[in-house]
Amino acid sequence: MNCIILSAKKTIFFVLMIAGFSLQAQQAWFADGYHGGIYGHYPMWQAKFMVDQLKTNPGWAINLEIEPETWDSISIKDAENFAAFQAYYDREGRHGRIEFVNPAWAQPYGYNISGESIIRQFAYGIAKNREYFPNVTFRTYAVEEPCFTSSLPQILKGFGFKYAVLRNPNTCWGGYTSAYGKDLVNWIGPDGTSIPAVPRYAMERLSEESTWQTASWTNSREFINACFQDGIQYPVGMCFQDAGWNGGPWHNAYQPTAYTTWTDYIEKIKDRVDASDWQFTQEDIQPGLVWGAQVLQKIAQEVRVSENRLIVAEKMAALDYLYHNKPWPEADFAEAWRTLMLAQHHDCWIVPYNGKPGDTWADNVTRWTHSTNRITDEKIASLFGEAKEPAYVQVYNTLGSTRREKAYLILPDHLKGNHVTVMDAQNRVIPSQLSLDTDGNRLIHFEAEVPGMGYATFRLKKEAAAVTDKSVMESDSDGLLKVETGYYSVLFDPSKGGTITSLVDKKNGGKELVQHSRSLNNLKGFFYREGRFYEGAESLATVSVVEDGPLFTTIKVENKIAGNRYSQRITFYENHPRIDFTLHIDWEGQPGIGAYDHHDHYKATDRYKAFYNDKYKLHIEFPLDKVGERLFKNAPFDVCESELDNTLFSSWDSLKHNVILNWVDLTDQSAERGVALFTDHTTSYLQHEDLPLGLTVQYTGKALWGRDYKLHGSTEIQYALFPHTGGWEKGMVQRESDAWNEPLIAQFGDKPATHARNLIEMIDKNLEISSAVIENEALIVRLYNSSSDNKPQKILLNCELNSMEQIDLKGDKIADVAYEKKADGQWFIEISIPQFGFKTLKIKGIKSF
Repeated sequence: MNCIILSAKKTIFFVLMIAGFSLQAQQAWFADGYHGGIYGHYPMWQAKFMVDQLKTNPGWAINLEIEPETWDSISIKDAENFAAFQAYYDREGRHGRIEFVNPAWAQPYGYNISGESIIRQFAYGIAKNREYFPNVTFRTYAVEEPCFTSSLPQILKGFGFKYAVLRNPNTCWGGYTSAYGKDLVNWIGPDGTSIPAVPRYAMERLSEESTWQTASWTNSREFINACFQDGIQYPVGMCFQDAGWNGGPWHNAYQPTAYTTWTDYIEKIKDRVDASDWQFTQEDIQPGLVWGAQVLQKIAQEVRVSENRLIVAEKMAALDYLYHNKPWPEADFAEAWRTLMLAQHHDCWIVPYNGKPGDTWADNVTRWTHSTNRITDEKIASLFGEAKEPAYVQVYNTLGSTRREKAYLILPDHLKGNHVTVMDAQNRVIPSQLSLDTDGNRLIHFEAEVPGMGYATFRLKKEAAAVTDKSVMESDSDGLLKVETGYYSVLFDPSKGGTITSLVDKKNGGKELVQHSRSLNNLKGFFYREGRFYEGAESLATVSVVEDGPLFTTIKVENKIAGNRYSQRITFYENHPRIDFTLHIDWEGQPGIGAYDHHDHYKATDRYKAFYNDKYKLHIEFPLDKVGERLFKNAPFDVCESELDNTLFSSWDSLKHNVILNWVDLTDQSAERGVALFTDHTTSYLQHEDLPLGLTVQYTGKALWGRDYKLHGSTEIQYALFPHTGGWEKGMVQRESDAWNEPLIAQFGDKPATHARNLIEMIDKNLEISSAVIENEALIVRLYNSSSDNKPQKILLNCELNSMEQIDLKGDKIADVAYEKKADGQWFIEISIPQFGFKTLKIKGIKSF
């Protein structure tokens, strides 16, 4: 009996040992590597250290995410060791030991900048890497920070990438992606492009011990065993160490773990697993930045201004090249992009205060964007030259279709003090209006119709201005200010902080846009030292008319909130539905604004932090009536319909995508009408069934790493409302946003030989010119389509040309593009682009008519 029992025990023990060995023997992988660069962190000994460690540890492999500009510096300052690193990479590293996984110039987050900026980040970064590593290939995109956006699949594939990694497990301070799937997924972008990707597994939890990690940041026994139990066949962990960490290979408790480059790993498993399709949306990116902090607000504004101006300058320089035979300023534009790309660096946005006084990330963003703006302003000015007879005005339109909008310019000295009339090319008087800017300059505004990607000419005459009907304003017995324009009937209530209590849309069935008994454009926030919410609507405001003419009417509201003076300017246009707003706040001291004061008890590991909760931040309210059942928001090369019940959260483990890039649009359920909100900077918005739509304005207090986010002067932001019929697409919201960001450019010039010229005219106005540049005497035009119409887009070209082809983002030919000449000499093109897709055309032998 004892023997039998002993035999049974031995058998059980043997089986358990086999089972244990079998489980322990299952292979796991780990993607180690380094992240950083000369602007972030990169010590001079890093190159030697990596080569030495690779030689010492023959089973080690590294994935590199290093700012490409780093090589310019260390190739000089650490020339010998860098040369050894280059030789090692070329001899051995590129065959499975070293992989470059993010060539972007400054490792931007992506979701917070324009799609064109993302393309340039890759284009310039890849070119710089190839200067120093001619044989480098870029096959898998992987990052340490949450540098993702929904449209990356088509961008990555355009540059030749084959795979991606959709996780950032060791650096989630600024956010993370949704958990989804198992070994591999097919990451499907908004245009339908698909790329195989390693996801943050559906079972991959956020760390319970930190607020910056997910479970795959190390191959712990618990994580890998949980992967196997969930059916993940080839579990892989990941940690990109900061350049400067000197521990060598990352320690993993689970064994056997093999170090791998990302491409080697994916190619080992891609034919052995069934990848599930993932329609990855912008809301699968869950950021956690300090929205509303004044320092971040300023950075976002500076970046937006430079992005817009640089795209405009390139388009205008392309016209200058064609119309005036000016040389293409390649080096100048490369430098302008370099400094803008640095301002888009993720560290600018997440650690803006890091650095020495006067040399923080925020300080450098101001310097970098000023440098970009100086170059762009020079290029725009050079198109007009010195006007010998400043009576003619050329107005340029950088969009791809004809537009009729307000243009303006500063009057020269010889026209000041005179009545000025604006004439078009047919000598017809067109509506105009005079005003003064904040510097006391006398401006003339006029309504200009300008063809797509071209210019029109106007003439100024000194004489009596034509009398034109103006908007009507009156005050009623209740003290309300009533404004009547061609589009709206508006009521301002001074007793409610000068907010808008009624906004009737005359063009859309006379619908009231403001909820009953609510106040639109109300400023509201929680001041935690006072322990209460304050709002503008609870104070008596001064409401005045500062501009009133045939083109536009501007109302100024002056008020206080919690003892801080602020003013708002609201501009209504007689012939345009957009309503423009400017908010300016002069702060008294350092008020505390947000959910609560952390005092001295801020801990990085605390899940709950005041800066997450937008409800308590200072924000502007838009209680829009009978719209809001559906919300859409734009993203780089995308428009996403929100599936969130609301955007509010208070803790790191409940982050949501609450980001407004350029606009959000609220519509009714049937999309019969809607109202879009535009913003001059990337920030957050509020959406909740118990709260009106809100735009975040200000947060002060402790935030990431316990840094005290303070006020550094006054606050000023610009935003707009755009009521429209139909949904965002039928209502032309994307095009209106483009026009808001690329306004007509007017300057004095000499009398032109041709009063109007244009290069490109889009028949479909939802087709956008993302960029237009000259390269090797060819015009490179990138077109982006936001339309869901499943039909070819029609384009007209006014130029001579030899050939046209579609190219990828590497510049390689994809296919010839057919074109035909019309009777009037224009070239006609039909091109099919899926919704949210882009195509790049290369037009050779181009000359102006």
